[in-house]
Amino acid sequence: MLLRQERIAFGLLCAVTAVIIVSTVALGGIDKSSMAQEFRDSTPDGVLVRITGEIRDLQQTRTGGHLTARVEEVRIFIPATAAGGVVLTEGDLVSVTGTVRTYQGEKEIVVQSHEDITVQGREK
Repeated sequence: MLLRQERIAFGLLCAVTAVIIVSTVALGGIDKSSMAQEFRDSTPDGVLVRITGEIRDLQQTRTGGHLTARVEEVRIFIPATAAGGVVLTEGDLVSVTGTVRTYQGEKEIVVQSHEDITVQGREK
């Protein structure tokens, strides 16, 4: 038999667990791009952004199997873990969501998952 304080603590623990589970389910269904802002050159590192445009200059890195691309003159870095889940070609119209980072003095968008890249069509 539990003491009164133990029953209260157990009830609070159950309530917190329920809130965490409900929050996880609710936030898991939200599209990441809806929380992202449009990329600008002045966007600071670490901010979630999105950009839409044509892929130009698609290349594989020399090591690691990563991809780099240019979308609207912005460098996009796609790590190998995300690159394997998407097929891209130069000229594709894409919407990309990722985190801003400065690499070698240039702003770039780092993609976390292949789900962060949506191919919308092909430039004619």
